[in-house]
Amino acid sequence: MKTLFRKLLVVGAGVLCAATPAHAEDVDVDELLCAMRDVMVSQGERDVMGTIRKGRNKVPFSLSARGETIVFQYKYEQAWQRFDVRIKESNVDLVLVNKGKAQVMAPSSYGKAIAGTDVCYEDLSMRFLYWKGGRLIEDSANARIKGRDCYIVEVKNPTPGVGQFAWVRMWVDKDNGTTWQIDGYGADGKLKKRFSISSVQQLSDGSWFFKQMRLEVRNPQDPKRTISLNYLEMDDLPESKK
Repeated sequence: MKTLFRKLLVVGAGVLCAATPAHAEDVDVDELLCAMRDVMVSQGERDVMGTIRKGRNKVPFSLSARGETIVFQYKYEQAWQRFDVRIKESNVDLVLVNKGKAQVMAPSSYGKAIAGTDVCYEDLSMRFLYWKGGRLIEDSANARIKGRDCYIVEVKNPTPGVGQFAWVRMWVDKDNGTTWQIDGYGADGKLKKRFSISSVQQLSDGSWFFKQMRLEVRNPQDPKRTISLNYLEMDDLPESKK
């Protein structure tokens, strides 16, 4: 799977794809999640730029691949801050980097909001893609997103109480592997956050990269209500098809 690291790109919330279409009975959910993890690195070593936006607050950010590490940087109060996602065989470490010194992030900080937005470290890292034991949900009435037929994948947090989600559901396009929507649920079973792709861009090699992703924060008392909206918006990639 690691060879895919040099071919495809997705942002930690991401959503890009290169999964091979398959029939439901042929789908191994852990392998599907593994393929989704393996696209979390950019083509080559160049940085990919974008903006996190909440209302009028716009936070520039970048990601880049450096070996088995994904480097995220964001600008806050005129200074660039950095954290790394260090990929291991069965999980990831989130690491704060300041003036060349690295410190593994405490799990209690995974849900810390970044630069005045509702996007947190766990959101950008997509840490839940490393959870094991996922399963397919049979729900034909809700398996279409944006007119696309999707697999609905559910995976539980293997370390309850660590991070903001007890379990997540993901809608993965059966035809091209794009992850159109991710729902994160709390220990109370209520929807906490919804990530959804608003638009995508296609690269010259035929792979896809999200152009805009929306992050909805839901009301803890009434999870059907959205109380805050954030957007991750990516700059045009030079090899995108027009």
